[in-house]
Amino acid sequence: MHATDWLSFAFSFAIVLALLGVLLYAMKRLQNGNLLGLPQRRMRIIESLSVAPRQKIMLVRVKEEDILIGVTVQSINLLASFPLTAEELAADIAPQTVHAQSDAVSPLAKRFADLIKSAQKKDKA
Repeated sequence: MHATDWLSFAFSFAIVLALLGVLLYAMKRLQNGNLLGLPQRRMRIIESLSVAPRQKIMLVRVKEEDILIGVTVQSINLLASFPLTAEELAADIAPQTVHAQSDAVSPLAKRFADLIKSAQKKDKA
């Protein structure tokens, strides 16, 4: 193989890895509901710990409390419930208020709308 073939292969491989990284990042953000500027979910899994092959302990945040549950194949059991402290409430509410104060349209949607408008202007001209 020539040096240009190796260089072309390396460049193509780097592009594929970069696209894979962007795709994984977007999927993670989409799963959390943050990619398109959607509001935060009211129920979130804070942490999960596997204690056996088919058993987990999960910490779930619902409204203003953290709930510790045990999850098995057959059942889900409440283990404990903890009210959020004032600090946790402030940290949890702060991102939501910032989002609520921003425009109703996400930055991604704004960019997309601008691109469509500029394309329409070019077509008319």
